[in-house]
Amino acid sequence: MKMKNLVAGMMAGIALNLCAGVASATCISNPAAQPDASFPASLTGKLVYHSYVSYGDGTSQIFLYDFSAHALTQLSNASWGIKDPMNAVFSPDGKWITFMGVTNNAWNVFMYQLGTNNAPINLTNSTGATRNEDPKFSPDGKTIVFKQNGSVMQATLSYTSAGPVFTSVVALATAPSGGEYSMPYLSPDESAVYYATGTGANMGLMKLTIATGVTAVFDHPASLETYYPIVRADGNVFYARWKDSSALDQIYEKTADPSSTPNQLSLNDCISNNSDPGPVNGTNYLFFSSTTAGGYQLYLGDVNSGQRWSLTQFGVNADTTKAKLGSSYYGGPAASQVSLLSQGHPAAASASYNASLTPDKAFDGNLTTTRWDSPEGAGVDPQWISVDLGAVKNISSIDLYWDAGASVYQIQTSNDNVNWTTLYSTSNGVSYGHVNLPNLNGHGRYVRMYGTKRATQWGYSLDEMQVWGS
Repeated sequence: MKMKNLVAGMMAGIALNLCAGVASATCISNPAAQPDASFPASLTGKLVYHSYVSYGDGTSQIFLYDFSAHALTQLSNASWGIKDPMNAVFSPDGKWITFMGVTNNAWNVFMYQLGTNNAPINLTNSTGATRNEDPKFSPDGKTIVFKQNGSVMQATLSYTSAGPVFTSVVALATAPSGGEYSMPYLSPDESAVYYATGTGANMGLMKLTIATGVTAVFDHPASLETYYPIVRADGNVFYARWKDSSALDQIYEKTADPSSTPNQLSLNDCISNNSDPGPVNGTNYLFFSSTTAGGYQLYLGDVNSGQRWSLTQFGVNADTTKAKLGSSYYGGPAASQVSLLSQGHPAAASASYNASLTPDKAFDGNLTTTRWDSPEGAGVDPQWISVDLGAVKNISSIDLYWDAGASVYQIQTSNDNVNWTTLYSTSNGVSYGHVNLPNLNGHGRYVRMYGTKRATQWGYSLDEMQVWGS
């Protein structure tokens, strides 16, 4: 009898979705999770998500699971002073997350640098009833798109010695009075933005071509709520949609062509909610939330086969009183997983201006109130500052937060603190501010900034020097 009912239910689901113009559904009721031991070993990256009892109740916190380190960490804490931080996503280089949360009685957009002790930076600084929500990095990491009071905005990022700031904000899609545009996500080439329009059962997806301003309906079936578009690096769009009038969320996939047919994924549970897709670029895997086991829990699914793995084995789903939602994955081979290597490690310098401006201050995680200064005056160059990473590491990039800069300097590495190899050199350095040195592709236990000409009348002064790698 159970098998007969299951088959009948599957046939009914297929018929309903064919009538709605959807590719044939292969969801099943209460799908079994795959064995823990078969969880894909290729996923060695990091997953960020939020957890709360119910939306807006003040219980939301942001968590990170590191698959390489097998470590679950709560990122948000009371010292942030942010109520209900949620919907975090990684920057393209994996160094930052952007998320939304409440301060000064308003929803604001924040950025937080992973691996540091720095507080998140409030990028929108709104008060009162203003709502800044749903932030997502552009594929090149130079802008953030987000919803502001019902309209889709795009903000240009600039990095200063005090952290990132918005230098310009433009409206990509302005909602009419009483309207609501939300959950924006840029296409891989940044030529278009997808977003949800409307609320509740009237919510559908639109695609706006930015250069022309032309908007096309991407998927907007009548009376079936459709929302939360996420775009994979190949351009395919994943999103959640009610499968029928039962109001149960299912995850769908479409190509970038608005006229293409939506595909209801086989990893869906037909009789549960399945939402918040988080695709893994370059694979068929997708992180998502599902109520198969009761409240929302996190799963990994294979888009092609429909196989599902619960993340319970990693401790992610341990607190069954809270929903786990908004997953975002930063991945790639284990060797490409960059981490902040230098913070809190032993530091040295050729000299310091005084006993309070010592080299350790450039590696303490504080970007604004502590720093290292070299001596001032004539005849004191060259000067250097170095950090001991504790072992030979792969060096991929360095961030220099200059209070007073160097016009001519080198970045050097050493395995023995005696013989040095130059990774980077410039004769056109800045006087102050943040400088990012990407794609260094070096290695060493010791890393130093070796300055030979100052850019100001002061000594070399670094608020912070961050060494990134693996």
